Amino acid sequence: MNDNRLIKMQKMAERFHKSGTISNITMREINALVKEDKNMNHSSSDVMTGERIKKIRECYNISQGALATAINMSSNSVQKWERDETHPTGAALKLLMIIEKKGLEILM
Repeated sequence: MNDNRLIKMQKMAERFHKSGTISNITMREINALVKEDKNMNHSSSDVMTGERIKKIRECYNISQGALATAINMSSNSVQKWERDETHPTGAALKLLMIIEKKGLEILM
């Protein structure tokens, strides 16, 4: 990731884990996601096209709004992505790539 949001989220999760709020299993899953993100070497040419995003939604039979909620974005953003008016970047792009590779359940 170009920014450190995922690392910051991991550190926050570690604090919750120490306080007993997050289970060992959940913490392992978060750590695995961070490790996977570090191992992903996506170049700037990686573009999540509108067609790919729509296929993700159709695969899980979810609406644009449901996908937007899952990745903490607006429905309007997902609509623009699917029309290829704009493309996801940063955390949204990483989450979409993880969903595409590992499935939507990984975020739940």
